[in-house]
Amino acid sequence: MNRIIIVILLFPTLLLSQNNCEKYVEKYIPTDLNDAISFFECKWSKESLNEFKIKEEQKATSELHFGTGRSLRNNWKLWAGTSELSKFFRDLGINHPDDMSSIILTSLHRKLNGIEIELDNQIKYYKDYWAESERKENERKKEEFSEFKIGNIVEFLYDYDFVSKRQEKKYMNDKCFATGKVIELNKEKFELKINLIESCDRKGIIVLEYDVWDKVDGEYKKIEEDKIEIMKKGETRWTSYSLWETAE
Repeated sequence: MNRIIIVILLFPTLLLSQNNCEKYVEKYIPTDLNDAISFFECKWSKESLNEFKIKEEQKATSELHFGTGRSLRNNWKLWAGTSELSKFFRDLGINHPDDMSSIILTSLHRKLNGIEIELDNQIKYYKDYWAESERKENERKKEEFSEFKIGNIVEFLYDYDFVSKRQEKKYMNDKCFATGKVIELNKEKFELKINLIESCDRKGIIVLEYDVWDKVDGEYKKIEEDKIEIMKKGETRWTSYSLWETAE
């Protein structure tokens, strides 16, 4: 009698899983990890699923990183960070779209092979990875930042391009170097307070370049690309230390 009850309870669940495939229409974006796995189980052919399944996990997922992985990162708005799926991962502490897509593909591979997904361990792996990367990056910055002292004369590196062709030509021909004087140090933010002595162009130097995003109709969209901030000769302001090197 107990066995009959178990069969009756499971059978509707199987039917429900099959019927749910109908919801995966064009441009559908899954809402969480289970939904993402179901999407692939429904949309991929049995042959594709089996081909993915029989490969070693690392090989299977890495092969799809730049194809299927890129597609889902873009189409499921993981880069934009505006989808429910993106929020699902960010709530778990996973913020990079590459990590999100890797978790999805790894979890799919494990489910197909009847292996525990171990989501908590996957999350821990990426958190540990970024924590260690941040630690190493901070050590590198501390070492480089230690080269700067108050009063140093520093040369600008033009990381964000030139304000004019004239400025570029003068720099390339060694006729003029943008220079500044270190007024103050911020060791926590790795920033230098610089007084700009020479800019090699009256327009100044580009000290920051970034894209501007804003919420439009409930979705974040890029409203301005490559916006620049310029520092002019005689001006004093905080800038990233990486824009400068100590003058010899």
